Amino acid sequence: MSRVAVLALVAGLISAVALVVAFGAGAIAAAIAGLGWFGFLALCLAHAPIAALLGLGWRVCFAPGAKACALGIIWARVLRDAGAEVLPFSEIGGFVIGARAAVLAGVPGAEAAASTLIDLTTEAAAQLAFLALGLLALWDLRPGAAILRPALIGLIAIIVLIGLLALFLRANPWLARAGMRRWLASYGEVDKALLAMGEIVARPRALAASFALHWLAWLGVALEAWLALRLMGAPISFEGALAIESLLFASRSLAFFAPNALGVQEGAYALLAPLVGLTPADGLALSLIKRARDLAIGAPALLIWQRMEAVRALGGTE
Repeated sequence: MSRVAVLALVAGLISAVALVVAFGAGAIAAAIAGLGWFGFLALCLAHAPIAALLGLGWRVCFAPGAKACALGIIWARVLRDAGAEVLPFSEIGGFVIGARAAVLAGVPGAEAAASTLIDLTTEAAAQLAFLALGLLALWDLRPGAAILRPALIGLIAIIVLIGLLALFLRANPWLARAGMRRWLASYGEVDKALLAMGEIVARPRALAASFALHWLAWLGVALEAWLALRLMGAPISFEGALAIESLLFASRSLAFFAPNALGVQEGAYALLAPLVGLTPADGLALSLIKRARDLAIGAPALLIWQRMEAVRALGGTE
């Protein structure tokens, strides 16, 4: 890790602890205890359909005759998320792990790298649609909320910037090629990877399917938060969960440089919870529960992946 990343991680940890102390460690602990072990297990199981949708959203980006099975790509997606949420890196580390896991699942390196970039693009578009829907939900619940105007302006600005960037890169394709070269070169020949990207982009139905699957997965994230809060004894409408989760996504995206979004996620939940009728303690409890779930799912997945890498390196078999 770089010195900046270490400092960001320490600052995030201090911020998270300070928030817990400020809003009452006892109230937060009571909210978490309300979930119980069976509730936590139910929450972990509820994450499986979301992981499946995200993996399938990546799988449809591959060529129809690709060797990798859907389960292999779902597993690679689980590892991508585990790398981003469990290991002390930024999300970039998760992307690298996910592409590597796709290679282990039988995907050629060039295609794994190319499809990862396309998958990230379709998911980003789905996330923007999710954010727009969340803002509509918040407007319905709290039409006078002060955060609505700046959030809407920010969303429009992002869409406009992405559109302008796309037009610029289309007029200057050599810049896009140069920007992707370093990433693609790590997984195979650049020319093969660019060819694979071209083949994916030439299939608009696959791109639309990837967008739709990712969008459904993000709706599942809101449903997962709704379930967690219900099990904690903090009832909330699905509309409220949709609003808070979409704005949380926006907060994490702005702080992409922060390892694991530590401190950022906790602060966002504490600030956003009162907008939908929750207490800051409820929001912080939800944040800590989600981190525990990510650890419970991600840590074993990463250990299994490391064993697979070790076996492969030694030239052995399972």
